[in-house]
Amino acid sequence: MVNLSHHLLSDFRHHNPNSGIIDLKAYYRGFQYVREMLKMLPEKPEPILLAQIFAKLTSLGRIHPLSTSVEPS
Repeated sequence: MVNLSHHLLSDFRHHNPNSGIIDLKAYYRGFQYVREMLKMLPEKPEPILLAQIFAKLTSLGRIHPLSTSVEPS
């Protein structure tokens, strides 16, 4: 599990250079929350709104500030 987290963290740091493991966990937890929320909506939101939702929810619980480029994967 440690090798996986280090691999994910190294990829994550390409867009968020000062991030740590807590930031990575917060991102993936927020990503899961967004996916579950989208299942409850009757229709998918516009792409711009969807990007803002991803950016906001995946930044909750972060220790280090979020970089300007947020890419849900």
